[in-house]
Amino acid sequence: MEELKKQASNIDEQGNVLYLDQERLDRKEVGFPPYRNRPNGLGIYNWLLEHVIYMSRDRWPLALKLYHMFVRFSVWMKEGGWKGKVYKTGIKLYPDMERQTSTVVMPLNVDLTNQGEKVVVPLELIKESLKTVTYIAGMDGCLCREANDCQDYPHDLGCLFLGEAAKAVVKHQLGRQFTYEEACARVDEAAKMGLMGQAVWIEVEQMLWGVRNDLMDHFLEICFCCPCCCIAMRLARNATPAERHRFHPAGWTAVPDRTKCVGCRKCAEERNGCPVEAISFGEDGKVTINQEICVGCGICKARCKFDVIKIKQTMPMRKDLHEYFMKDYNLDLKVWEEVQGE
Repeated sequence: MEELKKQASNIDEQGNVLYLDQERLDRKEVGFPPYRNRPNGLGIYNWLLEHVIYMSRDRWPLALKLYHMFVRFSVWMKEGGWKGKVYKTGIKLYPDMERQTSTVVMPLNVDLTNQGEKVVVPLELIKESLKTVTYIAGMDGCLCREANDCQDYPHDLGCLFLGEAAKAVVKHQLGRQFTYEEACARVDEAAKMGLMGQAVWIEVEQMLWGVRNDLMDHFLEICFCCPCCCIAMRLARNATPAERHRFHPAGWTAVPDRTKCVGCRKCAEERNGCPVEAISFGEDGKVTINQEICVGCGICKARCKFDVIKIKQTMPMRKDLHEYFMKDYNLDLKVWEEVQGE
């Protein structure tokens, strides 16, 4: 019981949130150095990105094969005693890259626990952020689900890309430009399907989509992830604990009602288990979820057959997506600003 109190002092044994934990939210401000776009230089690398290296629809089968190889390699590294090295150094292709992944996890189907109060849920936050972005592109399909031939979720419900750099996705025929209404409809569809949302910025994906050096801060993905296929979550499971802290909750985390738990441990089964290893079991065999590291992805909730786990607001939310990336990662995204001089 002492461990439970230590990990979730703002939650009682029945899963009631006693107060929103501003102190814990403040601890998510981890002090990354400010991100700066790399210089264009002679423009040779930009030319390669835009005309040679980029992924396109006709190269999609190659992308799927590379995906499988990458995931298998990460698992091999972990099993070989090099846990996390593939995530920490294997995709760090630039010597000056301080970070390559910044993720805000946003469950789209959440429980409103503040009785009678108006609560801004992640789904609404995404829609508000979409209102003023300069450009929206929608993918034709989900790379993760296609690669795994997912049987539980639709393959054609792909990511949204935001900002001027998202035009590269359309240019390379991986998707099309979306209106605000179309983008909101995709968010609603993902919520209906039981998918989770992630606002993701991954520097190495510059090569995948063909984004110029000077446009990297004009780029953001909104991914709609399933618990079985998401590559980001798979990589997190094979990463070091320090690297897992690149995944932050949007203020919502998984909260168990321990009085209902029967100790079956299905919520933490090894295959595709908790990506940040936030789940443990007390001496009584019942589930405990470490609120300090839980990201609220909902994987454990989807597996629980006894309605033990719910996704609840446990921390105050930021006012918008820009503030999440600024406060959590010191990343000043400009997907809401026009590119100067173009």
